[in-house]
Amino acid sequence: MDDCTPGQCTARRLHVGAVVLAAGAGSRLGFKPKGLICVNGEPLLRRQLRMLSEAGADELVVVLGHYREHLMPLLADYDVTAVVQPEDAHSQAASLKLGVAALSESVDAALVVPVDMPALEVQDLIALIGAYKHAESHIEFVGPRVNGQPGNPVLLSRAAVAQVSRGEGEFGSGQWRHREASWALNWITDNLHYLIDIDTPDHLRHWADGPSGS
Repeated sequence: MDDCTPGQCTARRLHVGAVVLAAGAGSRLGFKPKGLICVNGEPLLRRQLRMLSEAGADELVVVLGHYREHLMPLLADYDVTAVVQPEDAHSQAASLKLGVAALSESVDAALVVPVDMPALEVQDLIALIGAYKHAESHIEFVGPRVNGQPGNPVLLSRAAVAQVSRGEGEFGSGQWRHREASWALNWITDNLHYLIDIDTPDHLRHWADGPSGS
């Protein structure tokens, strides 16, 4: 298969891999597994897998670590590759490297989704994929920017995926997103869904079992 770079991907269907990052300890939540938090009756990990499937992701990878025994049953009914972060004290960059390395070489781009994003909808994922498809050919990274703030999920090109797999480049920490990079597209949008996560007890009270907190 020929490489599908941004700007050329409209000629054929984009082969998208998706990596859900779900290895964290949830320390700021009092050590609660974020993937088990129910929003509208659906655990967040299942919700992300369902939406990615509905958005057309061709491959699904979930990175587990803490609470892997509790989260593994949520993968039932999905064709998903589970990889386990082996270190108790892990970094998001390490999880990202582990996750993208599990994707096949046939993916054109990788959609990276933190598990704790309760407001995301299928159309949000489709819109982000569309932004990547229509980006200029030199773009290796597309991420939403809302009211000047970097959001999630993000999309990495095939070349960027290979770089992350080798442990090279700046991806992972997120700090570089606060400056301009010629290979990165800050996709400007007013969609707040890309900013909302569950990171504190206040967030949990608002979103657990529905956005009303009830």
